[in-house]
Amino acid sequence: VIDGAEALGTQPSENTEPSQTQESTEGTTQPTEPSTEGSTSYPTLTSKSGTYSFRSPIFQVDDSGFDGFRYIESSTKDYADVVNKIAENLKGVTKVYALPVPTSIGIVLPDDIRARMKDYADQGEAINSLLSMLSENVIGVSCYDNLMQHRDEYLYFKTDHHWTARGAYYAYEALCKAKGVTPYALEQRESVDFTGFRGSLTQYMDIGSDVSDTITAYYPYNRDATMTFTDKSGAKIDWPIINDVSDYGAAMKYSTFAAGDNPFTEFHNPGVTDGSVCIVVKESYGCALMPFIVDHYSTVYEIDYRYWDGSLTEFAKEVGADEMIFANNTMRINEGLVAGDLNRI
Repeated sequence: VIDGAEALGTQPSENTEPSQTQESTEGTTQPTEPSTEGSTSYPTLTSKSGTYSFRSPIFQVDDSGFDGFRYIESSTKDYADVVNKIAENLKGVTKVYALPVPTSIGIVLPDDIRARMKDYADQGEAINSLLSMLSENVIGVSCYDNLMQHRDEYLYFKTDHHWTARGAYYAYEALCKAKGVTPYALEQRESVDFTGFRGSLTQYMDIGSDVSDTITAYYPYNRDATMTFTDKSGAKIDWPIINDVSDYGAAMKYSTFAAGDNPFTEFHNPGVTDGSVCIVVKESYGCALMPFIVDHYSTVYEIDYRYWDGSLTEFAKEVGADEMIFANNTMRINEGLVAGDLNRI
């Protein structure tokens, strides 16, 4: 374990194992002060130890792990260009939203540690940069402010690179605000807890066997909503939107959300009878969003661009999609992998 002061520029790869509320240069990092929208004041977070360590590819503060992040303008522009092109192809047919998702180091890293890290890259600034690159055909949605306002809550797992359902909910609120619809509150939803989750970062962390996360999963407001996913072999499987993972291995419990990562998933909500159709283009962060999003459409198609080989333009026209939502996390965007995989216009 080495001190992380010089290591923040490292760009690790994302591990991908298996209520309605809304200028930098390539290779350089953003200012160390947190982004603010207007005069918003965010909760202050302070570490217990006042120190951190780096064991590639993560930083550890107390009993929490954080993937590193750096802003790369060229990768961000490549992503924006692809989204803009798809929106241009679908102009007048499908409304396109871009919802970039910050990772834990951009939201819940304690402020005293943030101040010590050399070349800390601010994700609020990175998201604003991306949104500024989107065309008039794309509705950009920043969930950064809403997450920062709630950053003293349990928004990201300690032992895993994903956000919690509560974190995903605050992004859903921001999306609903942009759409002009009312969210279903967490209090309106049934929930279930799964204890003993030890996620993708555990292998890099210096923690005892007693350290783990609890997953709180919220069911869709309409419990009659259903889903069918197509796995990597092409098999179609009916599955619960929130699955009971009580007996799953400690590393696999995140798959409670919409069956985890599959190439293609179809949701139907009999409580929405207007025939509305939405496509959500996501990776693993999007899994925790799906139980919230399905409450607002008759049909939702979830596409994991890493495993699905079709044309988004052609598919949207084929199913008569009213909306398409790109929900991709900032680390994947800045790795350049999203644009490469999405470039099947």
